[in-house]
Amino acid sequence: MAVTKIHRTSKTTLIIGVLISIAVMALFYLGGQVPAHEKIAADMSQPKFTDLVLYWSYVLFVITIVVLLLFAIVTFFKQLKESPKKALGGLFALVGIGALLLVTYFVGDGTLLNMPAYDGPDNKAATLKLTDMWLYSSYILLVITFLAILVLPLFKKKG
Repeated sequence: MAVTKIHRTSKTTLIIGVLISIAVMALFYLGGQVPAHEKIAADMSQPKFTDLVLYWSYVLFVITIVVLLLFAIVTFFKQLKESPKKALGGLFALVGIGALLLVTYFVGDGTLLNMPAYDGPDNKAATLKLTDMWLYSSYILLVITFLAILVLPLFKKKG
């Protein structure tokens, strides 16, 4: 009973998210261009609904982070009751990711970009370092994932 309710809820949530995403992307690709007198740079293409796509991606990102943190916290406390050693392993993984983000933030380059047609507020050292942090962390986690796929089967016990 509970499994079918969870399955139904997750399926419905997925369908709603996909339909909203399709609608947003249809508006972006088929919604036309910003009039020439409103463009940031006259010689560049600028779809009308670019802001909508960005805001929708922010919403999806925030929902993903909140759900991820909630599941991590619930799992930690559930495992803390059942097996404290496993719970500490999960905690060490979260601390490791936090350390990775911190290190990659300080490695990031904060040199301001030369963008002739842009006077907006996002060309700041902190924003650029944050962007580098996410990119470098993604690269490192991708490499770790591929190494785990290649190396972990070698240590698997037979029998």
